[in-house]
Amino acid sequence: MKRTLKTLSILLAVLFVTSCNDLDLNYNPVQPVTVPSNQRLPAIQANLAYSLYSQARYTSFHSYYLTTRTGNSNAQTDTWNYNNITRMGAWRWHYFDVGSNIAGPAGMMLRAQEDGDNNYIGVGKILLAFSFLGATDVFGDMPFDEAYNGSFNPIYDSQEKIYENVERLLDEGINELQNVGESARSMNALSDVIYAGDYGKWISFAEAVRARLKLHTANFTNGYANLLTTVNTALGGFEDAMFVYPESSVSTWEKNLWGESRPSPEWQFADIRNDLLNTLPTDVLMKALTIDEATQQFDPRLYKLTTPGANNKYLGAQMSIGLNSANTNLPTGTTYQDFANLYNGYWTADNSPYPYMIKEELYFIKAEAAFYLNDMETALAAYKQGIEHNLRRLGVEEGQIINFMGSIRVVQNADDLEISDIMMQKWIALYLQAESWVDVRRYGYGTHAYPDMYYPRFALAEWGGRYIQRFVYDPQTEYVYNPKEIARLGAGARDWIFTPLWWVEKSNLKTP
Repeated sequence: MKRTLKTLSILLAVLFVTSCNDLDLNYNPVQPVTVPSNQRLPAIQANLAYSLYSQARYTSFHSYYLTTRTGNSNAQTDTWNYNNITRMGAWRWHYFDVGSNIAGPAGMMLRAQEDGDNNYIGVGKILLAFSFLGATDVFGDMPFDEAYNGSFNPIYDSQEKIYENVERLLDEGINELQNVGESARSMNALSDVIYAGDYGKWISFAEAVRARLKLHTANFTNGYANLLTTVNTALGGFEDAMFVYPESSVSTWEKNLWGESRPSPEWQFADIRNDLLNTLPTDVLMKALTIDEATQQFDPRLYKLTTPGANNKYLGAQMSIGLNSANTNLPTGTTYQDFANLYNGYWTADNSPYPYMIKEELYFIKAEAAFYLNDMETALAAYKQGIEHNLRRLGVEEGQIINFMGSIRVVQNADDLEISDIMMQKWIALYLQAESWVDVRRYGYGTHAYPDMYYPRFALAEWGGRYIQRFVYDPQTEYVYNPKEIARLGAGARDWIFTPLWWVEKSNLKTP
């Protein structure tokens, strides 16, 4: 609690000092005018959690975890129409709240360089790489080389080039942490709320980010062998990277944005708050978590990811339809009380941790790489490790774990393993994370990887049956201050969000 309150005070200090420095008022050469690195880092880490949420709040619908309760009621999530959106918080969170505080003119890395704190430079570069990877995977082309040079209309770099720069940042960050100078100020649990200054864990996290990046392109670069090496390196020392919120707090600054309080901190845009109150689990999610529909036997993780609804039933609603009269798969008289409550699950309570990356993801990356290398025994073992690790994370009882691991929902023989088995179990393990949308797009929303997916009923007819592929850029900045780049990319078109990203265009996984 004290650590989180300190993070709040640091964030306020960052905002205050930055404002004063921009105005160049009351400069005192005796007093520091920038926040030192060890006080800046916790606020950056908190902002990164919010940035990841700002992506997930949309991708959780596009990945078919969630649908609106009423159906055909939300332009972005039901009809896939982003043309009237007033702001895109995910753009701002990456560039301003995370990136600017790391690499901007008054960012942490500049101060760390001045002070000889190359450990903070190393962590900063790894976090910046991770933030850029997540951002480019929802936006595509975006400024990198000119992102923080003071230009109001920077050139957008290609996503392929951004990927190259992300890997370069990872290499540079690792090198800094492997050669921390003797004069570098300490990094501990107060200054690093993710790994408490453990450089080895940061290096393993960097390798995990690299594994995620390589997975996105391995299918068209013949890169699975290299990916398998990378993911094994990451697993050698990896621990979950998560931002932890206090067990209880009355402050909106100290709550997970998926939580029931629907926190809206003072600096936050109102439209970033979750709307799980008016949201239902999809039939895709419920089918994935059902072992035997006739006997109502469910995957034990259902009861950990959600809480019981008023009628103690677990129905699933069709994507974009919800309880709309167009829904034909629900019993007559169905109400929202016949669905699981999405709040207060493992990831959706006020005090839930917010994941950067979790170990299960690495196991499933390993399983996918081994699968395409035709190393089916390794693929099966990693697939099972991913499932079991997720069951244990969520607190499933030991007896239930044994029963589930032996159930028909878990493949027992290597010869029987299909790519859909790996991808669906990864999809469950990464519940509500934006990375699931990357996987769905890599596989072209195909039923060979996601057997129960289908085209949403209320996606606008003008989209011609195409699946959504990206976010729009922030209307309040990019379309106002950078119109030439928007025009060059064609990002002003109504159907821009259906233009595939670079790694989707190249992917050979879209068909069986």
